[in-house]
Amino acid sequence: MPDHRRDKRVSKTGPHTRMRGSAMMELALFTSMAVPLLLGLTVIGVRLGRGIQATQVARDVGHMYVLGADFTLAGTQAIAQRLAGGFTLSGTGTAVLILSRVAKVQQVDCTAAGVANCPNLGLPVFTQRIAFGNKTLRSSNHGTPPANYIGARGTILSTEYCKQTSLIATNFEAVMPLQPGQATWMVERFFAMPDLNTYSSNQKGFYVRLLF
Repeated sequence: MPDHRRDKRVSKTGPHTRMRGSAMMELALFTSMAVPLLLGLTVIGVRLGRGIQATQVARDVGHMYVLGADFTLAGTQAIAQRLAGGFTLSGTGTAVLILSRVAKVQQVDCTAAGVANCPNLGLPVFTQRIAFGNKTLRSSNHGTPPANYIGARGTILSTEYCKQTSLIATNFEAVMPLQPGQATWMVERFFAMPDLNTYSSNQKGFYVRLLF
């Protein structure tokens, strides 16, 4: 005689078990996506904060430079270091400052310098260059004047910048066109951020360029 009693046993792979398994997979998937996203947002926030700080430091130093502060002096460089906060402006530090005066050569410059053949006539040239901090981190975007042309307080003589092609500021007029006889002061600063390299695709740091 057939047994009409219902079998109340539940399969181990029933719907509730499958739902719990799906939830665990969803949680694992969410975690694998959310953690890198949160880390990325944190790194972006830190880089943004340091970038704002870097820009402000470059602006403050630039104002001092335009007003005649002599950054070849250790005391003035110490002021820049205090402004830099957590970035270190030493020979092995995490930042470098590059200060330049750029002028477009005109005929009166060549005449006054006694340079009859004036190959740099009508071109932007470096008339001053001061760099301090860790110079191995980065060079200027517009060239590096040879050290033998740089004199006291970083100045470069007109007899040199009128004729030495190595003193031409390359690609400068794409940034700031000058008229003959005009000059501008430029501050370039680079900040290395080694503590963020693990989480950032930018393995170099933060570059700032300001013109005054």
